[in-house]
Amino acid sequence: MTRLVFERMCRVLAVGCLLALLALTVRDSQRGARSARRALVALSSTVGADSSARDLQALRKAVLASASHSGAPDTVLLPLRAVPPAPVRAALHAMRTAGVPVLWGDSTDARGLAVSVSRAPVPGAPLDVRVSGPRGAAVQLRDAGGVLDSTTTTGQVHAWRLQSASPPLMVQAGRGRATAALPDSVVARRLFVVAEPGWESKFVVAALEEAGWQVDGRFRVSPTGAVTVGAPLKLDTARYAAVLVLDSTTVNAAALGTFVSQGGGLVLGGDALRIPALSALRPARATSLRGGIAGALLTDTPRRGLEAWEVEPAANVVVLEEDRGDHTHAEPALLARRVGAGRVVAMPYRETWRWRMEGSDAGVAEHREWWHTAVTAAVNGQRTASPATALLTDALPGEAAPYADLVARSGAPLPGWTSGEAANAMRGASGTESGRSLPWRPLLLLSALAALLAEWTSRRLRGLR
Repeated sequence: MTRLVFERMCRVLAVGCLLALLALTVRDSQRGARSARRALVALSSTVGADSSARDLQALRKAVLASASHSGAPDTVLLPLRAVPPAPVRAALHAMRTAGVPVLWGDSTDARGLAVSVSRAPVPGAPLDVRVSGPRGAAVQLRDAGGVLDSTTTTGQVHAWRLQSASPPLMVQAGRGRATAALPDSVVARRLFVVAEPGWESKFVVAALEEAGWQVDGRFRVSPTGAVTVGAPLKLDTARYAAVLVLDSTTVNAAALGTFVSQGGGLVLGGDALRIPALSALRPARATSLRGGIAGALLTDTPRRGLEAWEVEPAANVVVLEEDRGDHTHAEPALLARRVGAGRVVAMPYRETWRWRMEGSDAGVAEHREWWHTAVTAAVNGQRTASPATALLTDALPGEAAPYADLVARSGAPLPGWTSGEAANAMRGASGTESGRSLPWRPLLLLSALAALLAEWTSRRLRGLR
């Protein structure tokens, strides 16, 4: 009786193993049918190559081949070894917008790669280039003429100042490349000078014109008469970049306030800090006058030889430059504050023309550079692009930050992705789950054979077939 129960148990075990093996086979066949419409796009060997057309063709073929079975594909998986070019990123963005999930694994080593190029809206301004990239990557800065410089990223932004470059400007870091268009040479707006006629106004206008600025001005010589420079018109931010008030002459404070609040610059020099009507605009209040040091105009600190006002900075003022005088503390030499959309810059020095005329051989160049710096501080940061140009600007990072552009268009990469996980991700996306099913198949088959063999042996020992 015991032997009979054992034989029946072996038969039940064999039949159960065979049924389980059949169920696994049916399940895998159903998953295979569903995975026929899932697009597993493995373009790791082509994406990021020089030919974006070839990449697009490969992406289109892979997706269409998978979608032809039953509608749109479920998922697009990209194991990327390089940031794809702009047309491929645009295609991925279009697919994601159309409802097709886009997943990608990051093996690009291009995280953080970006380049920025700017130029101040002043005559002769250089190109300011800033580059960031993955830590420890070798970075090459190049233009159409070849390599300009190279460095190794340290996690900080690297900066270059170029007097000129041939477009486009490119940064190569490993397999990543960022490209930035060069801003056009700015045709600076004009300056408007308000002052009394004299040596100061004469030589300040001369210094600014030597620096490349176009200057208009009105110098009042009587209550009803004035001497003009250029063709002065009504203050307007479309024509004038900044206004310079050089002394305590009479000014239209309301017009200056409107001009600055709308984005214009204002430079106040010397006695202009004591004009009561400009108290709401000036960055500092002049208190007492300090005399210049005799002979200092011929030294390496010539501004110590100029008369200047002791100043009390107002709130929210930035001190751009300081001079060490005879006091125990540094004296502010150039101050700036934001007023509305514009910027007001102030300096405490009077009769700066003496620096040019009575200084050393470098006095002319230093005087010119000083006033150019003051005006640049007042106009720097103003918008130069027209509203029409601004509307055409892409809101996404683009070629200047290709990795950030890829994330913006396709979403964040799969977390914890490494190059060795590509094959596992592909198997998971295909739906076979062979890693879990394959160990069970031989085990079930061997169990069924063992049970049938045990039953047959028991029956033979009893003399039955």
